[in-house]
Amino acid sequence: MDIINKEPLQTEQFYNDVKKHLKEGMEYRDAVQLVAVTMGGEIARLVSPAVNKYQEAIYEKTELSQQENVDECALASMGKLWHGEDFEGSDAQMVCTEEESFLDALYLVLKYAKSENPLEEALAANDAVCGDKKARKSIIEMAFDAK
Repeated sequence: MDIINKEPLQTEQFYNDVKKHLKEGMEYRDAVQLVAVTMGGEIARLVSPAVNKYQEAIYEKTELSQQENVDECALASMGKLWHGEDFEGSDAQMVCTEEESFLDALYLVLKYAKSENPLEEALAANDAVCGDKKARKSIIEMAFDAK
């Protein structure tokens, strides 16, 4: 049986490159997409569903954007369109894969990047949804230079 040795995601490099483009005046979503294309590989594959879910969550004509718990529903339906599924989150701490944590954190970063207090709002949203809050928190803090 072959064991696949996956390379760890280059999350830190990704966010450092994004921040470089932000300092040059680029919008957050544009910087994320440019860096994903530039880096390629797993990062490029993972960025697309997070950006798509962010767009679905903020576009007021989608079912998802009308949900009271839009962020919870967005994370639960990552990679597919929201169709009004019944969803009840769990407060139990769940361990996610590195890829899932990256996707979920990137969604929250994109959604709250234009907020007046993006770090605080993204962390509050993170605390309000189920899943691996600790893993997402560290990525969110990295994205907004909180460490």
